[in-house]
Amino acid sequence: MIIAEIGKNHHGLEDYAKEYLKKSIVSGVDGVLFHIREKKFYQESGNKKKSLPNSFYKNAIKYTRKKEKKIGITLADIEKIDFLEDIGVDFYKILSQDINNKNLIKTVLETKKPVYISTGLSDFTEISKLIHFIKPYLKNVRLIHTTISPDIKNVNLNAIRKLSEKFHIPVAFGNHCENPLVIFTAIAYKPSDIFFYVKGSKFKQHQDDLHAIKLEDLKWYVKNIKELELSLGKETKIKLSAPP
Repeated sequence: MIIAEIGKNHHGLEDYAKEYLKKSIVSGVDGVLFHIREKKFYQESGNKKKSLPNSFYKNAIKYTRKKEKKIGITLADIEKIDFLEDIGVDFYKILSQDINNKNLIKTVLETKKPVYISTGLSDFTEISKLIHFIKPYLKNVRLIHTTISPDIKNVNLNAIRKLSEKFHIPVAFGNHCENPLVIFTAIAYKPSDIFFYVKGSKFKQHQDDLHAIKLEDLKWYVKNIKELELSLGKETKIKLSAPP
């Protein structure tokens, strides 16, 4: 899937979140992703108005169903799980900072929905411990390779292949690089899914501003991702006739 990660870039404004949702879906992405952080996050002075009401998520799911698209939640507040399951969220993401939050991860995995776990802050040792813990649920798990760095020298796309070979589960790519063209390079590593943040034009700065793709450019990126994937072909050579 190609996932437009809206995250918290809506600034808690419901109308702005609706704009993100509709423009992302029109662009041709397969799904969208919103963030629901832990309660403590929203209690901090600068974040008190950054959450969206439950009614927004109910309506967003109705809209994505109508458009035959997926909607996921990056979840850090375990108390929201029952509500999200009741309204029918399609998939979940676990933040890299929560990779050792066993209670949260186990609760989300027990939904039997696809769960993407970000490895942005972890090395192979920590990921190995995670895999051992979630072994009974592996058929529903995808790792996300990302590095929480805007520097292109830190993208480390070779890790996609290494993670897949070492742990034998699908590995997605999540972009945090300030040069979003690395998304096209990542295609050659055959990630199971591609995640990238998006940003609108209502504010000069967004939570994930540096590495986010502008909504106005989103359709161009999605079109090229889908076309470039076709270039990978198969691991074989076919005898062809020489051109005249």
